[in-house]
Amino acid sequence: MAAGRAAPPRCRPRLLLPLLLLLLLPAPSDGLGHSAELAFAVEPSDDVAVPGQPVVLGCKVEGTPPVRITWRKNGVELPESTHSTVLANGSLMIRHFLLDGGGGPSDEGDYECVAQNRFGLVVSRKARIQAAILLAV
Repeated sequence: MAAGRAAPPRCRPRLLLPLLLLLLLPAPSDGLGHSAELAFAVEPSDDVAVPGQPVVLGCKVEGTPPVRITWRKNGVELPESTHSTVLANGSLMIRHFLLDGGGGPSDEGDYECVAQNRFGLVVSRKARIQAAILLAV
């Protein structure tokens, strides 16, 4: 090596490996009991509803807030309306269950809870809601 020139820095594998391992460790929790991954604590279940009566489909999701919850009926997103509301806990409340055999609006069908945050999206199991039919004896 020529006089007056500094030796090039050498990579020290013993120091590099621990630094790389630190990068692979998961980020510390925010301490609020949430994880980035969304998971259902409660999913909707099949039910039989009485026409004209309220029905509530359960849905509770755990994950890093904010978590946006929407609902689908037969694969189509339900709009917010006065007929049905997403409650603060994520459940769907249908105020007056509709059954119309003449081709009009009906609440019978398959429902799914959809939860989304900045890390991803999860879809619940399908829950089939059918109308109770009372037979006169």
